[in-house]
Order: sequence, then C-alpha cells, then structure tokens
Amino acid sequence: LQGGLGNQMFQYAIARALSKHYQVDFALDCSWYNALEEGVTPRKLDLPLLNIDQALLMKGEKLTSSKKLKFALQHFLPFGPIIQRQSSAFDFNQEIFHLKNLNRRDLYLFGYWQSFKYFDSIKSILQSDFAIRSPISDHYKKSQEEIQATESVMMHIRRGDYVRSQSAASFHGALDLSYYLTAIKSILSTHKNAHFYVFSDDIEWAKSALPKNLKITFIDNLIAEESAVHELQLMTYCKHHIIANSSFSWWGAWLRKDDGGNIYAPNRWINDRSLNLSSLLPKNWTKLEA
Repeated sequence: LQGGLGNQMFQYAIARALSKHYQVDFALDCSWYNALEEGVTPRKLDLPLLNIDQALLMKGEKLTSSKKLKFALQHFLPFGPIIQRQSSAFDFNQEIFHLKNLNRRDLYLFGYWQSFKYFDSIKSILQSDFAIRSPISDHYKKSQEEIQATESVMMHIRRGDYVRSQSAASFHGALDLSYYLTAIKSILSTHKNAHFYVFSDDIEWAKSALPKNLKITFIDNLIAEESAVHELQLMTYCKHHIIANSSFSWWGAWLRKDDGGNIYAPNRWINDRSLNLSSLLPKNWTKLEA
C-alpha cells in the first residue's frame, strides 16, 4: 500500500477482487507508512477506519534495497512468487485474471491499479467493506440527513499539495474554476433545486471562488484524524457528483448509494493529457474540459 485514502482503496480493491477470482487469501503490506520518502506528500494509513478485516494489514519493515532487487530479479524466474508491476496507474490489464499456478505460487502486486474494471464485479462487496467503521459524528450526521433530504450535489475541490507542492503541481495540477462552473451550469439546467455540498482541503478558496447565488453548504473538517472517511461517507449519499482529479472523490462517486444521479469528471486527470482514461472513468460519467 501507498498514498492517501483513495489510493489505498484502489489497491485494496484489486487485491479483494483477485482474491475472490482465484479463491485465495490476500494481505496488505503497510510498511510504506513506516517512513515516508523525502518529497512525498505526508500520508497516513486510513484503511483501518473502514469496515475491512484488520488482520489483512501487515505492518512489517520497509522494503530494503536488497529485497527490491530480489523482487526485480524474481520477475524473470519461473519459480517462486509471481511479480506484477503496473506500467500505468490507469491501464487495465486483463491478463492478471488469467495467471497460472497461483495455487502453488504467491502473487505480489506493485502499483496503484486505478481502473474500475478490476473490481466492478464486486461493487456490492466493496460498498460494504468501505463503509465507515465507527459511528458518524453528530456534525457529519446532520450533514448526512440534509444531503439525503435535498437534490444534493457533491462538489470536491482538491488543491492542497496540487498547489503548494512543486512536484504535485507539475504532475497533477489543480483544476481550473471553469471546470466547476461548467458542471454547476449543467446541473442547474436540469435540477433547479440543486443544493451543492462542497468538500475541499481549501474551503476558504472555495468560499471566495464559487458563485454566491447557489444553494451551497461547505463541509468543515471537524475530526482531524478521521475527517477523510467521514467525508467519504457523506459523498456517497449525494445524488449527483462533481469530482476533482482525485482518487478520493472518485470513490465518493463510484460508491454512491443512488445510481440515478449525474457524475461529472474532468477529462484531464494529471497534466499528461495523452493518457487514455477510459479504464478510470466509466462511460456513463460526463467528462468535461479541464
């Protein structure tokens, strides 16, 4: 495992799907979180806050250079564990479901595996696994009740390291305000009573940038340690979704309780616009210029 909550969920999801497909056990190596590499956005392991089997989490020592070399060499050997490294985070490799001898060899996965095609068949299982483990707080519970009672639209604005970190800004890049304005206009054209619920790591920017004439609620982070999983839960209750180029809000939309709403996604996920995003963004999601 590596990365924030959304990335952790993608990696859990493919492991869960392959475990069910091959009828074998699986485990999650959490050693990346023991000592984050220099220049990497600080992250913490959030999966234990979700309704998953805690016994799956292996908190061993971080991979050493010698172990990494061993894994690299193992890729070319016909015995021992099978090593699968993802060439692109957004590609779908059908061959991973047709590996041989997994009853006698272990399979190690390295990568982010950000394609819904790996785990679309176990969506109901993941909706249960990714439910919040502890009761939702009174503050978030009030927001959830309001979301369920309105023509709710989740809007996620990701800035944070996409703006402050030079490496994250050059690789990912925050979305322009125009993307959100286009999505808002589209929603209001068919749902005049839409109520927008804004989730962001930069709420003050969102308050100053977004139109003032909307029915709008800004979700404040009240529980620092668990805010991500609580807000993810709220996202899934919204009827419509305007996501950022973020795996966090991707999951908020994909795990939604109501399948009848609209989902808007940016046609640019990272600054490399040449990438094919058809395995990341389902066909029924509306892609907007970003």
